[in-house]
Amino acid sequence: MLIVEDEPLIRMLVCDLLEEAGFACTEAASGEAALRLLDQGRRRPNLLVTDFNLGPGLDGKMLAHEVQRRLPALPTAFVTGNPESFADYPFQPWEALLAKPFAGAELVAVVRALCADGRGTNQSPWMMPSRWDQTVHLRA
Repeated sequence: MLIVEDEPLIRMLVCDLLEEAGFACTEAASGEAALRLLDQGRRRPNLLVTDFNLGPGLDGKMLAHEVQRRLPALPTAFVTGNPESFADYPFQPWEALLAKPFAGAELVAVVRALCADGRGTNQSPWMMPSRWDQTVHLRA
């Protein structure tokens, strides 16, 4: 999976949590760096985890749009400290939102759910569907 986060410590922690859970991670510090990795085509990610605010350049929504052009319906988890910025976002079935701060178990649950069936939620970005092992309430 491709992890895109501009804060090095957060990127490292997210990757460590996911690798401990058995996932292989590729890291990028910006939207532009993530697109370069995709365009090199060495390895197709099975999931995108991206922060919303990536500093100058592409934000997480723009990155997801560009990634979807290259890899349609790639499961995507948006991570944000400002979930209100997604109030009007048209979530697709393969997208999910995780609000900071979050527990490591919440991150792993969201990623496992997206990997399991390639679907996020387009009904409520604040709660993952209960058909998964556990309901994950995302904190605002």
